[in-house]
Amino acid sequence: MNCIKCKTELPDDAVFCHICGRKQTRSTRTPKSRGNGQGSVYKRGNTWTAQFTSYAAHERITKHKGGFATKKEALAYMERLRNQKRESKVAELWEIFKENTLPSLSQARQIAHKKAYERLSTLRTMKMSDLTIGLIQNCVNENANSHYTARDMKSLLSHLFKMAMAQQEVSVNLSQFIKLPALDESEPTPFTDDELKGLWMHYESDASIGYILLMIYSGMMPGELMKCQKHMIDYDRQEIIGCGLKTKKRKETPIVFPEFIIPVLDELAAISPTNFLLDMKKNQFYDWFKNKMHEVGCRELTPYACRHTTATALALGNEVAPSVIQKVMRHSKITTTQRYIHPDTGDMVSAVNTLKKRL
Repeated sequence: MNCIKCKTELPDDAVFCHICGRKQTRSTRTPKSRGNGQGSVYKRGNTWTAQFTSYAAHERITKHKGGFATKKEALAYMERLRNQKRESKVAELWEIFKENTLPSLSQARQIAHKKAYERLSTLRTMKMSDLTIGLIQNCVNENANSHYTARDMKSLLSHLFKMAMAQQEVSVNLSQFIKLPALDESEPTPFTDDELKGLWMHYESDASIGYILLMIYSGMMPGELMKCQKHMIDYDRQEIIGCGLKTKKRKETPIVFPEFIIPVLDELAAISPTNFLLDMKKNQFYDWFKNKMHEVGCRELTPYACRHTTATALALGNEVAPSVIQKVMRHSKITTTQRYIHPDTGDMVSAVNTLKKRL
């Protein structure tokens, strides 16, 4: 016979190789009886466990079931284990959504979805098939602090449920049954005529008030004011191009301003030491705005009151066509513009006084 290691010729009864020293006994282990893809069973303690391994695109998936009294029972369960569907957890579907869908959304929606996922902390490790209406409603009730944050959670869950449905892990999109808290319908308030007069009066001694006036007479949003750079201003065309935010419509449509704001813009550009029109960070600006409201004797209005004042003034003071107001506000829908117009009782009385008596 030959050595099983170095192949040196040996006597038939040799136990060791005199060249390499390898023991010549052959393994008595029985060959594997279950091929690849058929699963395996093994004994752990006093019970048997069935195990099946499969491979997806980028992961190895192992499914197992233990507690069988005999090997035969474990083998009998193997077919069921093989056909058992892979069930995704909330966190796993979020990772897929974050990689494939989230980048295609607007920056605002991306932020909203990320914050919504943070609020789903109690559900992340759960399988989508284990979620119930009660579980997701309790999660929304406990973690959403407003109608809008609850709406964002519902929107994200809807995306995840649709993905699970596509993978045939669930049959119903349970997010549709989530009840949102009541929407606070408190109406934003524009500046009054007296408040506008007060702003212009204080502007004579405080040029920074010009930032508020610019937003009021152009419909510029706070974020757009912070993004605006001096080179974006076209004084001849009375346009600001390149600082629009949020929607495609706002980004593509120039911000327009009236001729009497040109000197205000000139002065604001002069007092800013940087290329930006406003040399303040976000939190600093909001604190500054709040202090200015107090200094000039205005109510505690927010910067968004400026934009509501723009739409209201255009609608009530100059008989401007609604379609033109929509373009000035850079809204995609006229219904959005309508929510920015706030006539008071005096405006309503003036309107009905224009009606003619017909005999």
